[in-house]
Amino acid sequence: MLAIQGLKCIYDTGARGWAIELALSGEGEEAVRRFDVDGPDDAEMLIEAFEDSTSSAFDPATGEIIFAYEYADFGADDEEEDEDAEDAEDEASEDGSDEDEKKGKQ
Repeated sequence: MLAIQGLKCIYDTGARGWAIELALSGEGEEAVRRFDVDGPDDAEMLIEAFEDSTSSAFDPATGEIIFAYEYADFGADDEEEDEDAEDAEDEASEDGSDEDEKKGKQ
């Protein structure tokens, strides 16, 4: 496995197609690999995945590009509080509609 140090989107004028270039390092060597992509949107998607990942690697044996992500559980308590607040609002609106119905009957 080689660590991916950077990605670059390239338009190859000779082949008249889009490519992504990987700057790789590992095992005492540095290398650059180029892969054809369908267009700039695909290249942009790969670059965004690289930027969002916590680590990325290229497996020369299989040709796989691996992006790893770490997700923190920030705000899990906040989500529960938000749900509780929404439930309380729903109950309050239900109570308010019952009162409106009672007023309408009188």
